[in-house]
Amino acid sequence: MKVTLLGTAAAEGWPALFCGCDACKVARHLGGRNIRTRSSALIDDVLKIDFPPDILSQVIQNGLDLRKLRAILFTHSHDDHCAPSELQYRGHYFVPKPVEDRLPIYGSVDVVDSILRVLSPDGTALDPDRFPLEFGILSPWVSAEIAGYTVIPVVANHDPNEDCFNYLVRDSEGATLLYATDTGWYSGDTWDRLRQYTLNGVVIEATKGMQEDGYEGHLSIPQVIAFRRRLLDDGVVQKDTPFVTTHMSHLSGLLHDQMQAILDPHNIRVGYDGMVFQVTADTNRPDPTLQYAPPQLATLAETD
Repeated sequence: MKVTLLGTAAAEGWPALFCGCDACKVARHLGGRNIRTRSSALIDDVLKIDFPPDILSQVIQNGLDLRKLRAILFTHSHDDHCAPSELQYRGHYFVPKPVEDRLPIYGSVDVVDSILRVLSPDGTALDPDRFPLEFGILSPWVSAEIAGYTVIPVVANHDPNEDCFNYLVRDSEGATLLYATDTGWYSGDTWDRLRQYTLNGVVIEATKGMQEDGYEGHLSIPQVIAFRRRLLDDGVVQKDTPFVTTHMSHLSGLLHDQMQAILDPHNIRVGYDGMVFQVTADTNRPDPTLQYAPPQLATLAETD
């Protein structure tokens, strides 16, 4: 499984739009891995996780062809992860040859509702030629076969006003990735459920830097370290399992190399825009049994 981190910033990006803090000033000067767009990821060039407002720049920077996409997963509806208006550019008004296939969009009921409110403010059914999309509603811990992958929505701890998901994504060879943003420390139930899986790679948010107080819907660096230790203790990951951070904020004050110096002793890699790494199944350990339940798909024309 090839994992590409297209964006690794928190909501405001880095350098932030209107910020003159030292972390943003130095990032503007140094460039490179210190420049971060809003978080999103791509698996094997065909399965997209989140569709942020920076998607065009991410496509250009990484030389992507989004016509290859087979599905999009949304973690939640916050606008740094979910930019519904960008989906209109798949419609016939914006491409010389109309797109015939409908791109499946997956997420919680809250995500689907938020997308429809943007694409159809008056609540009327939309022309499928303008919006060649279809929706799949996902439920917590109910696995679904999506674009050739087994996907399980993991209950995140982020916004109590909507269902927020992290994702387990398993490919046909058994490699399993946990994509964990946005979230704070997991509930006891989520930890208990994760024990049944073998993870071959983890992408985890580190929004708060070294700050351990404040909003509980994001993780700090000490919590990321403790998160990895918890998975190790539970036998879910091994010491050499790829563990990569994302969703980092300039408010932490830590530039890329500074954060990496903190995480190096813990075998955690700091993610950056354009980072590519491989997740490979561990054939020496049994894979979990994943129960499949197909999501209910509906075209936009059917969701009025």
